[in-house]
Amino acid sequence: MSSDGKIVFVSSIFRDLVAVSPKFPKPGETILGSEFFMGFGGKGANQCVMAAKLGAQTTIVGKVGDDEHGEAYRKNLVKQGVDTIHLGTETGISSGIATIFVESNTGENMIVIAPGANGRLTSEDVIRAEDDIAKSKVVVSILEIGLDAVEMAFKLGRKHGVTTILNAAPARSSLPAELLENIDILIVNETEAELLSGLPSTDTKKCAFQLQKAGCKNIIITLGSKGALVVEGEKEPVKVECPALDSPVVDTTGAGDAFVGSLSFFLSSFSNISLGEAVRRSCAVASMTVLKKGTQASYPSREEVLHLL
Repeated sequence: MSSDGKIVFVSSIFRDLVAVSPKFPKPGETILGSEFFMGFGGKGANQCVMAAKLGAQTTIVGKVGDDEHGEAYRKNLVKQGVDTIHLGTETGISSGIATIFVESNTGENMIVIAPGANGRLTSEDVIRAEDDIAKSKVVVSILEIGLDAVEMAFKLGRKHGVTTILNAAPARSSLPAELLENIDILIVNETEAELLSGLPSTDTKKCAFQLQKAGCKNIIITLGSKGALVVEGEKEPVKVECPALDSPVVDTTGAGDAFVGSLSFFLSSFSNISLGEAVRRSCAVASMTVLKKGTQASYPSREEVLHLL
């Protein structure tokens, strides 16, 4: 295992407000929930924490507001071992908030996000982190922040020969060609693949091939409990299965982020690992998270996944 598996996450940061109920409410309906709790979320920050818990050297580039949520989040990241030197605080604006509804009978979730300070992250903030990007193995970003920050992260990554990973979530119907050309690995779920490719997700291979034509050579389409489809360059597509679970699903919130964070860890820390093998191990880590409630609270520690390391 390499000792220099440094990863920079140009990230969104959200405080999770979670309500659990037996079913989702219909429009206009008020129902009685069974539980409420707060957690730490945001796709980019979740991915960063997952990689840190596995043992990666992680640096986050992001923004929080000057409120209690921002203060609590900064302390949480430091506790998780994340370098917060490029985590800014915006005055007069709230931190990002994610309101999450979890259906206790199935573990499925519905999420509404209010970006807050995430909308203030700019390309200039990313440029200030260039030295850390240049020293990293992998740069990861998402679409919960402005595209100018994402584009700059990958331009700098490409400039310094760093592997670039975009988790294209939340779903968008298109991405700039220049952005796609600077991405080494594009990760989408079935909904995102359908929207970006313009093709039905019933044929994930066609979706992946269409996304390759748009400019990105390596595509991973996550399939939830069914695993992931890996299309790597000109190689034959590979379907990677998730391991069977021996306990009921409790909460799927954050499982996709656990996958991305794990993948960035495996690719940054193991010099000879194949993309397919990294995906297999990442599916195994993500599968563990659905057996516990919460987002980052459900992520396993390094000690819990030693069999994968």
